[in-house]
Amino acid sequence: MSRIDASIPRAQETGELFNDPLGFLARARASLGDVFVIREDKALFSRAPDCAGVVAVFGAANHQAVLTDAELFRQPVSAAQHISLPQNLVNLNQGLHSMQGAQHDQHQRLLMNLLSERSNQGWQQLVHAGLEKFVQGWHYDRQISLLEEMRRLTLELSTRLLFGEQYDDSPQLASLAEQYFHARRAVASTFKAPDKGTRAKLIALGTSLDEGLRRYIDWSRQETGGDGLLRTLTSLESFSDDELVAHSNVLFMSSLEPTAVTLTWTFLILSQLPDLRRDLREDQSQLDGVINETLRLFTPNALMTRLTTRAMTLSSFPIPQNCEILLSPFLAHREPERFPHPDEFLPERWQRTKPSPFVYFPFGGGAHYCAGRSLATYMIKTSLAFLLRRYDLILSYDQAVDWKIEIVLLPENDPLMSLRKPDATLVSGGKLIGPVRELIDLKS
Repeated sequence: MSRIDASIPRAQETGELFNDPLGFLARARASLGDVFVIREDKALFSRAPDCAGVVAVFGAANHQAVLTDAELFRQPVSAAQHISLPQNLVNLNQGLHSMQGAQHDQHQRLLMNLLSERSNQGWQQLVHAGLEKFVQGWHYDRQISLLEEMRRLTLELSTRLLFGEQYDDSPQLASLAEQYFHARRAVASTFKAPDKGTRAKLIALGTSLDEGLRRYIDWSRQETGGDGLLRTLTSLESFSDDELVAHSNVLFMSSLEPTAVTLTWTFLILSQLPDLRRDLREDQSQLDGVINETLRLFTPNALMTRLTTRAMTLSSFPIPQNCEILLSPFLAHREPERFPHPDEFLPERWQRTKPSPFVYFPFGGGAHYCAGRSLATYMIKTSLAFLLRRYDLILSYDQAVDWKIEIVLLPENDPLMSLRKPDATLVSGGKLIGPVRELIDLKS
């Protein structure tokens, strides 16, 4: 096994990493610089066997080096392989991030074209119909669990956008995909092999999902019409059936949880800013700045991991083969040199700020840049605009909200919100307190 060179600074008291990962990394970087060792002779997040250790990397130049060279810094093997799930379940998550070289470039180009802003003219009607159906259950003075409702919203929109309205089994297939995602995430986040019952349930869900996606693909090929994005995907002869299944599942999952979590953080922040909620109802041109600032402060991919495929040099430090590289977009987005007053929520900063994609990368960067960024931002912006016009969402009472990292950065406890009718009276509602409030300066 290769070892990490002694010249690289070592972080101390690494046990704090599990209790307060973001705080630990911030303190270690402040004292050790842009490159430092967190762990030796063992992986942290990647589960890589015979891992040389874990090195944390900061700084735009280092981010660029890691993110642009997908051959040298590869994605970790999926948890499905580590727990020896059947091959059809491993395939469910073999999307772009699992590809390399010419295959990755070809598939990325095709998917980005499918999901580009040029294609979104056909999205408007589907999204509007989904939003109208979603709010049928919303009534003034009702209390809602915010994250739960945003998940319900993104499920409704993603089902229509990706599977369309013409396939009779779209709702059942989408629900199955969502169940499988949460079951698989629960297994992956524990870093322990699942017990027999959990494993059997996961395999049953994954097998049903795989079969359901293949039925959808067969149906799509027989139909002359079809209104879902995945219907268009299945018409491309460049993809095999296994690749279509993988891309369909990964695209659907990518449109669900990150979008729901971003909407949750945005409404939670806006619940503390009644003046801004009123301004947004009058002038929705500010929404882009609000979304960008939310993604900066509460980026879904707070931590990212890569593995070196050979020995190399980074910031003049020798890095061995099979070394886990840890990046933190959460901390990169709070560098005061790049973002003055980094903890403040300042949507107006985006009127003058155009950071490099290796300083601000909520959708990843470089070779594995998220192909679905346009789709996700369209869903977020359209949902915010629609809901802000019709409802004033405020915290039902003072609430302490904590956070956690389970693939994405999300609230640990679901905020309870009240739905009010928007009017000229500015309603403050309950105050946000606790660990999440400590991560952001709202100047309210």
